[in-house]
Amino acid sequence: MIHPTFQKYKSSYERGFIFLKGPLFFADSFFFENPERIETMLFLISLCLLVCHLGQRQQRNTLKRIKTGIKNKLDNFTITPTL
Repeated sequence: MIHPTFQKYKSSYERGFIFLKGPLFFADSFFFENPERIETMLFLISLCLLVCHLGQRQQRNTLKRIKTGIKNKLDNFTITPTL
């Protein structure tokens, strides 16, 4: 059974891995010929996504705590920025 909290945020985690399905991700160009290299690359990608998600979460919690926002790319104020 999937934990309800995970189910709630599942889409945000899946968005981080969407590039793996895209045509621009060429696994052949990285010379992944053995399983150890594939596992290492997936581990590094997962670690980077974790760090990015934690940074985004910290930033959002800080903005919520101090009750302010920051400008996004469109010059609009937001309290839910993305990294």
